[in-house]
Amino acid sequence: MFWIWTGLITLVADVGLWMQYQHLVFNDSTCEPVGLYQLLGSPYPLHDGELVEVEIPGPSHHAAVAEGLKYQWFPAGQPWIKEIAAIPGQTVRLTRSGVGVDGHTLPNSRVDRWTPGHHHRIVHYPFGTYHLKRGQIWLYAPGNYAFDSSYYGPVPETSILQRAVPWWTIPGSQFWLRNGD
Repeated sequence: MFWIWTGLITLVADVGLWMQYQHLVFNDSTCEPVGLYQLLGSPYPLHDGELVEVEIPGPSHHAAVAEGLKYQWFPAGQPWIKEIAAIPGQTVRLTRSGVGVDGHTLPNSRVDRWTPGHHHRIVHYPFGTYHLKRGQIWLYAPGNYAFDSSYYGPVPETSILQRAVPWWTIPGSQFWLRNGD
């Protein structure tokens, strides 16, 4: 039995080292497909439509972040994989029915006001039109209940850690797709 446990521990350690060497991270958030993403270093210059590893702002940034931490919808300090929806100079229009960037509506970007089952009201960023200034980025995750800038607003460019690409993901693993929302 000792040799089985030793072998298992060695295998887990080897996989962890291999993932670190390959710059792979496991995304278990349901904002993007669950799976492995390869981190490719500097994301600059930033482009809309790119996936990035991002550090979500702290609870002082917006009430939605504080609410998410309070109800443990996500762990504190864990970087996430998100899509850049808009960069400085672009215009974002946030409405109940969705997010528009420079006049084009992002798919499946409706702002949800209640948690699934209507158990808790969700705080969101104020509806309106926002012209992104230098140093601001609007983040997007394509689905209902996805925690993105629709809830906490634009984030500083400095929150972007690295560029990311899917390496191995599970298609359809997002929460909202599984539940038909």
